[in-house]
Amino acid sequence: MSKTLFFEKLVLMVKIGTGSEERARPQKIFMSGNLELSDVAWGNDAIHKTVDYDRLLREIVAKGEASECCLLERLGEVLLDHVLGLFPGIAAASLSLWKDPPPLPLALDRVGLTVSETRRGWEVRRRTGIVSSQEGAP
Repeated sequence: MSKTLFFEKLVLMVKIGTGSEERARPQKIFMSGNLELSDVAWGNDAIHKTVDYDRLLREIVAKGEASECCLLERLGEVLLDHVLGLFPGIAAASLSLWKDPPPLPLALDRVGLTVSETRRGWEVRRRTGIVSSQEGAP
């Protein structure tokens, strides 16, 4: 049996953009995610035996809003590493990020990025020093 925690359209106010003018003020970034939980027993009804979504989402907002990145790609990496570092009960995670409205001169509803990682892949990157943040580092 698997359990996947999901959230949709979380709002982050982030200093992001390819130029300093674009990063001068926080921009609205939307984020959705799917997080596969590990080792959550059938019949569990105890918050301390799973991932607390309230804490998870507050951590994502705090980390995102404290970050300054040029690209959604980098922001996604930072947030994914932060989540995997703080929540050992997450076996795999996929985060989708986008700006609204899209920063392109085209008729387009939405364009963004999805970044995904497994616990195993993250641990390999952590051991080799390729983790975007210090969370979870020994």
